[in-house]
Amino acid sequence: MRKFLFLFALSTFSLLQAFDPTIPVLHLPDYHNPIKREAFLDQLDSAMKDVGFFAITGVDIEVEVLDEAYAEAKNFFSMNLQEKLKFQAKNGQRGFVQSESAKDEMRKDFKEFYHIGRELSARDLKRLHYQENLWPDKPYAFKRTMLTLFDALDGFKDILGSAISEVLGQEKNFINAMTSEGNCLMRVLYYPANPSKKEIWASAHTDIDFFTILPRCTAKGLQVQNQEGRWIDVIVPDGAFIVNCGDMLENISNGYCKSARHRVMDPGLKEERYAIVHFIHPRADDRLDPLPASLAKTGGKRLYANVTRMELLAERLIDLGLASDELMQFFVASGAIDRLKEVGRFSPKAEQALIECGHLR
Repeated sequence: MRKFLFLFALSTFSLLQAFDPTIPVLHLPDYHNPIKREAFLDQLDSAMKDVGFFAITGVDIEVEVLDEAYAEAKNFFSMNLQEKLKFQAKNGQRGFVQSESAKDEMRKDFKEFYHIGRELSARDLKRLHYQENLWPDKPYAFKRTMLTLFDALDGFKDILGSAISEVLGQEKNFINAMTSEGNCLMRVLYYPANPSKKEIWASAHTDIDFFTILPRCTAKGLQVQNQEGRWIDVIVPDGAFIVNCGDMLENISNGYCKSARHRVMDPGLKEERYAIVHFIHPRADDRLDPLPASLAKTGGKRLYANVTRMELLAERLIDLGLASDELMQFFVASGAIDRLKEVGRFSPKAEQALIECGHLR
């Protein structure tokens, strides 16, 4: 028995050694273990501050739920473009999107995706100012399968939200109070095989949300930029979920939590890639002003703008070329431009887009 335990420990150590050390691996059950809980929070603190990307093992989501979602994704994206465009998203919020360009990047990514939000009553959609989900008639199980996965990922996000709130020095319900009715989006992604040398699956970018949950995908390609500026292949244990901090978490923490740049590169294996990511957002009017506790941790000077979630998101959608004229008007009228410029964080690409559309001079 002792020999078995030794060999098991040795194999586990060897496995962990194979992972890049810039990608921390946390075990979720440790957060619920009174003995290991503080160590888990310390690991989470370091991961968010130093890397912005980490893996989580022990997530209680059945493999079959994810497998079914990928099967339905393949069925949908195999349809011809004209069929998919019947479910084209407005402002990129719900439905099919035929690619986008990363912030400050002019070329389009070589990908397609489909956005899904919470299923809400007409009354709640109006109250929260959210768009209704668009559902294709085919594949027939697309809606049921995607909502099952959405609900599972939403449950996981509540556990993460509590842990991250503690790291920020707040009450455990701090983030969850904003995200329980937040405009969270599940993005189902398709990366076609064999992009040309001038094309890229997904250019380097950061995410605009609080944090992002990434279950395993169907092929390699995800890379994160480490502290030295090198691009590292993201390699995690089998069954692990990847989590990365987003711009909204970086903003509210005054830069303490790192919104890490990442990209998706075709490894040259001549295969298509499917991925599903869950973007965790607060409500539209929730404030993302840097927290006093975070100001104290980062030298006392405010380095990020006093903005709402909707203001920060609007700037990103304008930058990506996904914003409607109405959203542009809202953003200009909000006064967020001056507040972003005050701390040197207004996107030149978004500014140019607003000028070209006649909203700025």
